[in-house]
Amino acid sequence: MNNIIVYLIIFLTRLISIIPRNFFINNFFIKKIFEIGLKKRRKIISANINHCFSDKDSKWRDKLVKDTCDESIGAIFDNNLAWNATTKKIKSLDYKIRGIELLDEAKKNNMGVLLLFRHNLYIELSARILSLHHEIHAMERPNNSKIIQKVQEKGRLKSVENLIPNSDINNLIELLRNGKIILYGPDQDYRNKRSIVSTFFGQKCLTTTVPFSITKITNCNLFYFDFFRNEGCYELIISDISSTLDSKEFFAKKLNEKIEESILKKPQQYLWHHRRFKSQKPEIYD
Repeated sequence: MNNIIVYLIIFLTRLISIIPRNFFINNFFIKKIFEIGLKKRRKIISANINHCFSDKDSKWRDKLVKDTCDESIGAIFDNNLAWNATTKKIKSLDYKIRGIELLDEAKKNNMGVLLLFRHNLYIELSARILSLHHEIHAMERPNNSKIIQKVQEKGRLKSVENLIPNSDINNLIELLRNGKIILYGPDQDYRNKRSIVSTFFGQKCLTTTVPFSITKITNCNLFYFDFFRNEGCYELIISDISSTLDSKEFFAKKLNEKIEESILKKPQQYLWHHRRFKSQKPEIYD
């Protein structure tokens, strides 16, 4: 039965991928369906935005919540495209990459790369586009639902060579020592002993220090991967953040500052949908 559900979901996602983007994001019924689906997440989005931007007036914050929910619908289409479109279709997208020479140089020298990304709404598409230029691997937290995990896995393997469970640190180390590029998203509350208390938009939160430790162990490159959807064009940016490695505390501080800087460029494109402050301020989600 589970396999039947998986195939039905995959069929639906493929069907969506052939619909014109403008029709999908502007269709009244499609918007209503996703608005209902986002109802629970909207509460989390609002809590995060209110917590991070308490200095802004309520009108500004309410608009950002609405803009984020609207942007999420377009992101669903684009990420679905990443999971289902042909390579030819992805190549035809209008995009530009800055900093790709950093990955080129690392590959030339057979140096591993830990490529940190913030959870923007278009992360699946960003990985698919990047995979046109370099072979990449990715760390992930397996979904609690086996059905959703199967669908995610099938879609994500269009972009990456393999998916590494976030508990499999030994495999991560081995791949980096063998010169591989690993995508890693550090901007969530993982609630483990490898995290420290830092700040995000001036609010206390848990920040993982795994990238710091892994970089020290493997001597790999530490880069930051950013992505924006601009009008008619996607922008990918890769930068070197190895200067953040003085200490775990300094790393966490500078990483969060880097992510804040990215968010402020297009705050409606950040994934505000997760409980970023669930350890330090759980009551904001009540």
